[in-house]
Amino acid sequence: MKTKTKKIIFFCPTKNWGGIEKNVLLRARHLSKKDYHVVIVLLKNTFEDKFSNLENVTVHTVTKRGGDLNFAVVRNYMQLIQKFKPFTVFAALKRDWWLVSLAAHLKKVPNTILYLGNIRKIRTSLKYRLVFKTFKAKVLVNSDSLKSDLLQNSIYFNRKNLFRIYNGIELPQTKEIADWKPIKELNISTDNFLVGVAGWLNYRKGFDLLPKILEKLPQNVHIVHAGTGGFELDMTEILAQYPEMSERIHFLGHVNEMEQFFQHIDLFLLCSREEGMANVLLEALSHGKSIISTKVPGSEELLDNGIFGILTEIDDVSAMANGINAILERKITFDPEFLQQRIAQTFSFENMMNNTESLLFPNK
Repeated sequence: MKTKTKKIIFFCPTKNWGGIEKNVLLRARHLSKKDYHVVIVLLKNTFEDKFSNLENVTVHTVTKRGGDLNFAVVRNYMQLIQKFKPFTVFAALKRDWWLVSLAAHLKKVPNTILYLGNIRKIRTSLKYRLVFKTFKAKVLVNSDSLKSDLLQNSIYFNRKNLFRIYNGIELPQTKEIADWKPIKELNISTDNFLVGVAGWLNYRKGFDLLPKILEKLPQNVHIVHAGTGGFELDMTEILAQYPEMSERIHFLGHVNEMEQFFQHIDLFLLCSREEGMANVLLEALSHGKSIISTKVPGSEELLDNGIFGILTEIDDVSAMANGINAILERKITFDPEFLQQRIAQTFSFENMMNNTESLLFPNK
């Protein structure tokens, strides 16, 4: 007798592509290969192409996400759920928790999973009381620090409705391209030291600190940024205050070949003021790159309180510069194989997917 195909709907209507969206893609790709039917809900004209060639994946687009009181969106989500009859619905973004969980409850979906990647205050309100007490939604987080924070600071969570699954990544297989075009076009001398940074250009990521960090470093140190989106910072205006530094900070924009980016940098810097467990740190570790990170909770956990990288206080420009100098001058070294073992042992892609499948489809 043929087993009925299990289905899941991932709700991810966002305009910016980042770590959360990337993990939705990874989970969708994995589940589709295992013959689950996956439906992805996206904003129209955003990231349809990233999912379009996956077997067993259906892309459904919406023109807008709507606010908490937009019952037209709830009706549309209910119609979608009625059409596909999923066993699980997954809301990738906190601002969609209410709309998705309400629609799922009204359509009697067995399993509702809500994702949270950063520390956020969950207010005491009727809305969240319904979501967690009446609708019985569960929350997935990517770090023990975030899990502990929710257990300590919210009345809605317990160990039966809150789950931690580490983000996972595969060790890279692609070889370095000697004349990789994005780096080659910068015309940076090969004897210079490249500090990589990546992510949206916003205050939360701390990129306004880059020229202050760089002015404390030798002339052969350059910073190379990869990423687009979240343009809350006017980097042109910020760099105008540091004309000499502007020649040593380079913006690549969107990078398709992030493996090449990590292979061409000498170390990776995370200068965030607020962060969950950043995917870019996993990528840096997987390439065996030395890391300097601020003490955001996810980084402290990932780097095991400084065993696998240098940790600094948030906004401490001098400490970040000193860390870069220490690695540049080889006063502090991290063996690449030792860093990669951190991924293989604790943050592997296989572990992430096995745990994800068990959460999304219990008793499969």
